[in-house]
Amino acid sequence: MNDSLPKHDIVLLGAGHTHAHIIRMWRMQPIPQTRLTCISDHTVATYSGMMAGTLAGNYQPSDMEIDLVRLCASCGVRFIHGKVTGLDVEGRRLRLENRPEVTYDLLSVGIGSQPTLPTGNEAGLSIKPMQTFLPRLRKTINKILAQYAGEALQIAIVGGGASGVEIAFCLQQFIKHHYGDTTASKITLVDAGQQILGGMSPRTQKLANRELQRRGIQLRMNSRIVKINGERELVFEEGARWEPDLIIWATSAKPPALLGALGLPLDERGFLLTRNTLQSSGEECIFAVGDTSTVEGERYAKAGVYAVRQGPVLWENLRRKLEGQPLQAWQPQSQFLALINTGDERAILDYRGLSFHARWCWRLKNRIDTKFMAMYQSYDPPEMMHATAETSADAELAKQCGGCGSKASARVLQKSLPALQQSKYDHVLMGLDPPDDIALLAQRPGLSTAVSIDFFSAFVDDPFLLGRIAALNALSDLHAKGATPSAALSVAILPHGSDEQQARLLNDLLAGAVREFSPHNVPIVGGHSIMGPKLTFGFTILGDADAESVMRKSALSLGDCLVLTKPLGTGVLLAAHMQAACRTEWWTTLVESMLVSNQHAATVASEIGVNSATDVTGFGLAAHLLEMLKSSGFSAEISLGSLPLLPGAAELLENGFESTLAPSNRDSCCDLQIASELQGKSATKILFDPQTSGGLLLAVPEHQIEELLSQCGKQAKVIGRIVKGSTDGCHLSIVIGQ
Repeated sequence: MNDSLPKHDIVLLGAGHTHAHIIRMWRMQPIPQTRLTCISDHTVATYSGMMAGTLAGNYQPSDMEIDLVRLCASCGVRFIHGKVTGLDVEGRRLRLENRPEVTYDLLSVGIGSQPTLPTGNEAGLSIKPMQTFLPRLRKTINKILAQYAGEALQIAIVGGGASGVEIAFCLQQFIKHHYGDTTASKITLVDAGQQILGGMSPRTQKLANRELQRRGIQLRMNSRIVKINGERELVFEEGARWEPDLIIWATSAKPPALLGALGLPLDERGFLLTRNTLQSSGEECIFAVGDTSTVEGERYAKAGVYAVRQGPVLWENLRRKLEGQPLQAWQPQSQFLALINTGDERAILDYRGLSFHARWCWRLKNRIDTKFMAMYQSYDPPEMMHATAETSADAELAKQCGGCGSKASARVLQKSLPALQQSKYDHVLMGLDPPDDIALLAQRPGLSTAVSIDFFSAFVDDPFLLGRIAALNALSDLHAKGATPSAALSVAILPHGSDEQQARLLNDLLAGAVREFSPHNVPIVGGHSIMGPKLTFGFTILGDADAESVMRKSALSLGDCLVLTKPLGTGVLLAAHMQAACRTEWWTTLVESMLVSNQHAATVASEIGVNSATDVTGFGLAAHLLEMLKSSGFSAEISLGSLPLLPGAAELLENGFESTLAPSNRDSCCDLQIASELQGKSATKILFDPQTSGGLLLAVPEHQIEELLSQCGKQAKVIGRIVKGSTDGCHLSIVIGQ
């Protein structure tokens, strides 16, 4: 499969309703020779239409969430989890926090809005970002109840629009569900206007007022808040003061601070000003949508319905702009259906002067909302993404896992290396006979040069992140031996593309690597790059080591405890990610684990006198442990229940997911005995799961185990022990237990 770099880059900043439509359309009709990138500071997008229903208990939090990691993976869209800090309009580059700039040919900005708060104080809870509103609400109420147990909660909801009214209705159900009937609450809806639900019909306002009164929810109208003292005291324009226990802000929209830093034309309120084509008034290659923008000459509210309706127009205009065709105009509808959840499986309907409050209104709202979400919660990759591979000679290559799952199998090495004929050299202290994690070359008495090389094919389409993980993965071999890395040389296979594209890609890869090498005082001193069919990256690492204190694979002792310093599961999780089956919470912990350096654990092991260690990488835990056992003549017992796993790994293995290298890893482990009770169990597959930037496997004397665990942290786990060598050829036994 010959990959090449895209000719065009479209970047979506933000993942709101409009941009979700673009991502979904990309699954069905990707633009040829173009890459679509979504940048968001959250890995989940929240559908605002179901927030109140989730608060009331009509839905689970996951029902209103779009998993951006899975959605982008299923649609062939690059996802970058990062925070944008600025824009170079002339250079067409987005500036991001703590990572290289992202270039674009076309950019669309849709980062929403924020509730307007009195200046000088951020007290209380804003309903945005909605991704974190419910956890923040729970945490705040828990804190209040811990201090004022038995007293009624005084809650102020500031904002009398649809959001504020819905929250007032549904918050009662939330408190009842989570805190029981005994927790009393007094909710007051505060607004600067004369009437709630401004812009809706008088009958709708009357229905809402009547229901609020029936629920005991008070209204405080004509009450403009001008200041907040301390954490909770509201100061009103007329001079009155009130100190509720909890303040929730659901006020009218204000622009995020970032918009003012982009250098683009703004309206009088600070939102991006656009033409009716949704292009920025100041730059034809930049679009702005949703609450983020205001179309010149149009008057309409900041509401999700407009963002949804802008989706098809933006999609068409992005395509037309690349093709040099005239763009479509977007016209906001003058009226739209509004449905307000009252938290009791009823809703208030407002449309063209008609108003109802009934169960059928809620059923209508539920049908609309769940149908909308179903479009963005289907994460199966489209058939068309696989069709080409399935009908070509490159089918197997297309399915091949990346990372350390792209290694040649252990059997290849077992068959090829013994046949290698070369002279023996006195300065080679560690090499291929027996093989270990590094080569160790004698330089002078007491000092040797440690050398290792590690590279792999890309498993993420974020080159900066790939560079970070590749650096840590390459350092790991030297850490496992107790050596000190001193320099790195890069190895890169770059897909075909223009010089500028390849330079940008290589810069991102190296920038990510430098991010991780710098704390280790390891400079990149050279490297080699070629062009090839698939992005591949890694490093040769040079370092210094004391040959007498190196933690060799063969230096096991009877009774040693086996300690694993990181959880297992990167292989199956990365395989699932290729199929858009790795949930965002799993992906987050997976990336966090791969970005943990093994340096600290190696230093602790060296300082307390551990003699034998290896790092667990592409051949999986079982194969790497067997290498240690065969070179030492001992056997080992591992307790399957003691193995630490990354979140999601067990569930994915149970559901049949597996890295493409796992079967070869399993076949290479012939000296392994699995307890009869565990035969055929999916849980045993984790033994053969290839690890990318995996942890260390340490053989620790029993009397030192407590000290090591206390210094290595909670991730380090005892998984088994070294026992006498077996006479039947079995070196490794897998047993039940903890």
